[in-house]
Amino acid sequence: MNNILNIVKHIEKSIIFILIVFLVAILVVSVVDFGLYFSRLLFYSSLEGWYEPEFLMPLFSSFLIVLIGIELLETIKAYLKDDSIHVELVILVAIIALARKIIVLDYSTMKPEKLYGLAGLILSLSVAYFLIKSAGISMKLRKKSSVDQK
Repeated sequence: MNNILNIVKHIEKSIIFILIVFLVAILVVSVVDFGLYFSRLLFYSSLEGWYEPEFLMPLFSSFLIVLIGIELLETIKAYLKDDSIHVELVILVAIIALARKIIVLDYSTMKPEKLYGLAGLILSLSVAYFLIKSAGISMKLRKKSSVDQK
Protein backbone atom coordinates (compact mmCIF):
# COMPACT_ATOMS: atom_id res chain seq x y z
CA MET A 1 0.00 0.00 0.00
CA ASN A 2 2.86 2.33 0.82
CA ASN A 3 4.40 1.70 -2.63
CA ILE A 4 1.16 2.73 -4.32
CA LEU A 5 1.04 5.95 -2.30
CA ASN A 6 4.66 6.69 -3.21
CA ILE A 7 3.89 6.10 -6.90
CA VAL A 8 0.87 8.41 -6.68
CA LYS A 9 3.02 11.01 -4.91
CA HIS A 10 5.66 10.77 -7.65
CA ILE A 11 3.02 11.10 -10.39
CA GLU A 12 1.55 14.12 -8.59
CA LYS A 13 4.98 15.80 -8.41
CA SER A 14 5.52 15.08 -12.12
CA ILE A 15 2.17 16.63 -13.02
CA ILE A 16 2.97 19.71 -10.95
CA PHE A 17 6.35 20.01 -12.67
CA ILE A 18 4.64 19.82 -16.09
CA LEU A 19 2.17 22.50 -14.98
CA ILE A 20 5.07 24.73 -13.95
CA VAL A 21 6.73 24.27 -17.36
CA PHE A 22 3.47 25.15 -19.15
CA LEU A 23 2.85 28.15 -16.90
CA VAL A 24 6.38 29.46 -17.48
CA ALA A 25 5.84 29.10 -21.25
CA ILE A 26 2.53 30.97 -20.97
CA LEU A 27 4.23 33.70 -18.93
CA VAL A 28 7.03 34.10 -21.47
CA VAL A 29 4.52 34.40 -24.31
CA SER A 30 2.43 36.85 -22.25
CA VAL A 31 5.44 39.05 -21.46
CA VAL A 32 6.50 39.06 -25.12
CA ASP A 33 2.93 39.93 -26.16
CA PHE A 34 2.80 42.72 -23.57
CA GLY A 35 6.15 44.07 -24.77
CA LEU A 36 5.12 43.97 -28.42
CA TYR A 37 1.80 45.68 -27.70
CA PHE A 38 3.51 48.34 -25.59
CA SER A 39 6.20 49.00 -28.20
CA ARG A 40 3.58 49.22 -30.97
CA LEU A 41 1.68 51.80 -28.96
CA LEU A 42 4.83 53.71 -28.11
CA PHE A 43 6.61 53.73 -31.46
CA TYR A 44 3.99 53.19 -34.14
CA SER A 45 1.02 55.18 -32.98
CA SER A 46 0.41 58.77 -32.13
CA LEU A 47 0.86 59.43 -28.44
CA GLU A 48 -2.00 61.86 -28.60
CA GLY A 49 -4.64 60.70 -26.15
CA TRP A 50 -2.34 58.16 -24.47
CA TYR A 51 -4.09 58.83 -21.17
CA GLU A 52 -7.50 57.81 -22.55
CA PRO A 53 -9.00 54.58 -21.16
CA GLU A 54 -9.24 53.04 -24.63
CA PHE A 55 -5.47 53.40 -24.92
CA LEU A 56 -4.56 52.18 -21.43
CA MET A 57 -7.07 49.39 -20.73
CA PRO A 58 -5.51 46.72 -22.98
CA LEU A 59 -2.11 47.62 -21.56
CA PHE A 60 -3.27 47.27 -17.95
CA SER A 61 -5.13 44.08 -18.80
CA SER A 62 -2.02 42.48 -20.32
CA PHE A 63 0.12 43.60 -17.39
CA LEU A 64 -2.29 42.17 -14.83
CA ILE A 65 -2.51 38.88 -16.75
CA VAL A 66 1.27 38.56 -16.40
CA LEU A 67 1.03 39.44 -12.70
CA ILE A 68 -1.67 36.80 -12.15
CA GLY A 69 0.51 34.24 -13.92
CA ILE A 70 3.48 35.09 -11.71
CA GLU A 71 1.38 34.71 -8.57
CA LEU A 72 -0.01 31.39 -9.84
CA LEU A 73 3.55 30.23 -10.44
CA GLU A 74 4.47 31.22 -6.88
CA THR A 75 1.48 29.26 -5.58
CA ILE A 76 2.44 26.14 -7.52
CA LYS A 77 6.11 26.44 -6.48
CA ALA A 78 5.10 26.78 -2.84
CA TYR A 79 2.88 23.72 -3.17
CA LEU A 80 5.71 21.73 -4.75
CA LYS A 81 8.21 22.86 -2.12
CA ASP A 82 6.09 22.50 1.03
CA ASP A 83 3.47 20.00 -0.18
CA SER A 84 0.85 22.41 1.09
CA ILE A 85 -1.38 25.11 -0.32
CA HIS A 86 -0.55 28.61 0.92
CA VAL A 87 -3.91 30.24 1.50
CA GLU A 88 -2.56 33.80 1.45
CA LEU A 89 -1.10 33.26 -2.03
CA VAL A 90 -4.38 31.87 -3.32
CA ILE A 91 -6.27 34.86 -1.90
CA LEU A 92 -3.71 37.23 -3.43
CA VAL A 93 -4.17 35.63 -6.87
CA ALA A 94 -7.95 36.01 -6.50
CA ILE A 95 -7.60 39.68 -5.53
CA ILE A 96 -5.36 40.42 -8.53
CA ALA A 97 -7.70 38.56 -10.90
CA LEU A 98 -10.68 40.44 -9.51
CA ALA A 99 -8.82 43.75 -9.82
CA ARG A 100 -8.11 42.97 -13.46
CA LYS A 101 -11.77 42.17 -14.05
CA ILE A 102 -12.84 45.46 -12.48
CA ILE A 103 -10.27 47.52 -14.38
CA VAL A 104 -11.38 46.25 -17.79
CA LEU A 105 -15.13 46.31 -17.08
CA ASP A 106 -17.48 48.32 -19.23
CA TYR A 107 -19.47 50.07 -16.52
CA SER A 108 -22.03 51.47 -18.93
CA THR A 109 -23.49 48.01 -19.56
CA MET A 110 -23.13 46.59 -16.03
CA LYS A 111 -26.11 45.99 -13.82
CA PRO A 112 -25.79 47.44 -10.30
CA GLU A 113 -26.31 44.00 -8.75
CA LYS A 114 -23.20 42.68 -10.45
CA LEU A 115 -21.19 45.68 -9.28
CA TYR A 116 -22.39 45.13 -5.71
CA GLY A 117 -21.37 41.50 -6.00
CA LEU A 118 -17.89 42.44 -7.19
CA ALA A 119 -17.59 44.98 -4.37
CA GLY A 120 -18.58 42.29 -1.87
CA LEU A 121 -15.97 39.94 -3.30
CA ILE A 122 -13.27 42.59 -3.06
CA LEU A 123 -14.23 43.39 0.51
CA SER A 124 -14.35 39.77 1.65
CA LEU A 125 -11.06 38.82 -0.04
CA SER A 126 -9.35 41.93 1.34
CA VAL A 127 -10.58 41.25 4.86
CA ALA A 128 -9.48 37.62 4.62
CA TYR A 129 -6.03 38.62 3.36
CA PHE A 130 -5.69 41.30 6.06
CA LEU A 131 -6.67 38.86 8.82
CA ILE A 132 -4.25 36.22 7.62
CA LYS A 133 -1.38 38.69 7.31
CA SER A 134 -2.10 40.56 10.55
CA ALA A 135 -2.23 37.31 12.48
CA GLY A 136 1.39 36.81 11.45
CA ILE A 137 0.82 33.25 10.39
CA SER A 138 1.19 31.49 7.12
CA MET A 139 -1.94 29.43 6.78
CA LYS A 140 -1.31 26.21 4.94
CA LEU A 141 -3.73 23.53 3.93
CA ARG A 142 -1.69 20.38 4.23
CA LYS A 143 -2.79 17.16 2.69
CA LYS A 144 -2.92 14.23 5.07
CA SER A 145 -1.73 10.88 3.87
CA SER A 146 -0.31 7.78 5.41
CA VAL A 147 3.02 8.53 3.70
CA ASP A 148 3.28 11.81 5.64
CA GLN A 149 2.46 10.14 8.93
CA LYS A 150 5.21 7.50 8.69
